Amino acid sequence: MSDILPFPSRYLQVNGHRMHYLDEGAGETVVMVHGNPSWSIYYRNLVGALKDRYRCLVPDHIGMGLSDKPGDNNYSYTLKRRVDDLDAFLKQTAPKGSVTLVVHDWGGMIGMAWAHRYPDRIKRLVVLNTAAFRMPDDKTFPPALWLGRNTALGTLLIRGF
Repeated sequence: MSDILPFPSRYLQVNGHRMHYLDEGAGETVVMVHGNPSWSIYYRNLVGALKDRYRCLVPDHIGMGLSDKPGDNNYSYTLKRRVDDLDAFLKQTAPKGSVTLVVHDWGGMIGMAWAHRYPDRIKRLVVLNTAAFRMPDDKTFPPALWLGRNTALGTLLIRGF
């Protein structure tokens, strides 16, 4: 524990890498999936508010927060891999029953893809500021996101900082 992350850190192996996560409280399970470039710290206040009534599971994606940070030669930083990691994480920490899924930013795409795989596991969805949905035809892809998605400079900025 630290002043910035007021909960004990936990770790498990997910698809060959060490994943950090929070596991606080008891009761119905709430899974919080962070975005990019965040980590479980993003949800610390929500965990503090809910842990008296709910079990809060908050993983750090591989490459982020306190999880392992493998190089490109040892990890595929793709949406499918992120969804597979969330799946493996939940198979170990909450293998049965329904969950409330809280998703934010890039975590929206990851969480919604997992929910699509296991619709019977979803009790509630809480969707916060994410691009987990198809862009309307009358909108253009934001230039900053295009840069991050399609250029080496974007990769350096997102993964490096």
